[in-house]
Amino acid sequence: MKANNFPSLTWNFLKINNTSLEELEGLRYEPVVSLADGVELSDESCNCFDSIATGMGSEFDSAFDALKFKPRKFLVASGKKTETVRIEYSAEKESCLDELQIKATENSESNFIVTLKSSQNFEGTAGVRIRVIAEENAVVRVGIINLCGKAAKTFVSFGSKAGDSAVVETTEIILGGKDNIWGNHNALEGYKSKFNGHNVYLVEAEEKLDVNYVSLHTGRETESTMAVDGVVGGNGKKTWRGTIDFKNGCAESKGDEQENVLLLDPEVVNKSLPVILCDEEAVEGRHGASIGRLGKEILFYMQSRGVDERTAQNLMIRAKINTAARCLKDEKTADEVLNFMEH
Repeated sequence: MKANNFPSLTWNFLKINNTSLEELEGLRYEPVVSLADGVELSDESCNCFDSIATGMGSEFDSAFDALKFKPRKFLVASGKKTETVRIEYSAEKESCLDELQIKATENSESNFIVTLKSSQNFEGTAGVRIRVIAEENAVVRVGIINLCGKAAKTFVSFGSKAGDSAVVETTEIILGGKDNIWGNHNALEGYKSKFNGHNVYLVEAEEKLDVNYVSLHTGRETESTMAVDGVVGGNGKKTWRGTIDFKNGCAESKGDEQENVLLLDPEVVNKSLPVILCDEEAVEGRHGASIGRLGKEILFYMQSRGVDERTAQNLMIRAKINTAARCLKDEKTADEVLNFMEH
């Protein structure tokens, strides 16, 4: 099936409009879930998540709905500021899929960490769809970490809807897997709602990564930021699409998307597509991509202090990942990410 569809098509020969995903099949995950006070697993029947689009697109969502999973529903109590909620998946033998739904009620603040893991020889697929509703004045932070073995395939499709003055933040750290497809779609419907996204990735050897970010502005005075830092080396292939979509009626809204890519080897394939779509005049948008190798000035500075080029590259990689890990606001997970890098 087609996934990560670009909202406004460009030339087909560029092969950047979308990517392909194998048919969904597999077992449901049985994750380790650690709840914080003020968060509960709910059996409440609610169709409110059905209208939330996710980043991998409508064809993916339809196929995922056809699996008829019973999602894990997290309800954050109104006015409650919670500790970190951890959801950890470990895929060992067979491909596994799961779905999470998070409803953050008024004036709440919550932090979720979702971690995908697998053994080094696991060759199946580890995938999860996550949908979030942030009601008025709610703050929801979701960290999504890929610590799978280098033979795994992964996908994550995230979608959110933000009410008045609500804030949704995502931090995505993609370090494992040989073929990763990740999508992130955020609907800023409420007055003065916000989305902040931070994505860091490492693509090496023969690995592939395909990412699709969409910020959909429909409410007035909404704001979105997408900050992406990545490293591509070996024969790695990476595609990143970032779209800020200003719809008619979202006056005084702001959007900013920036990608910084460090290329380690001449054989890499890097595609970056930052785009702003605009149906509203009174808005402010910025976008851009910085792509290149380690700067001569930085390299000279490092070498003058006895640091060779490869070591300098490793220091830069670690710095990018360390910055993203701090955004998780969870020391335990940040240490786990850095330990994964050491191996």
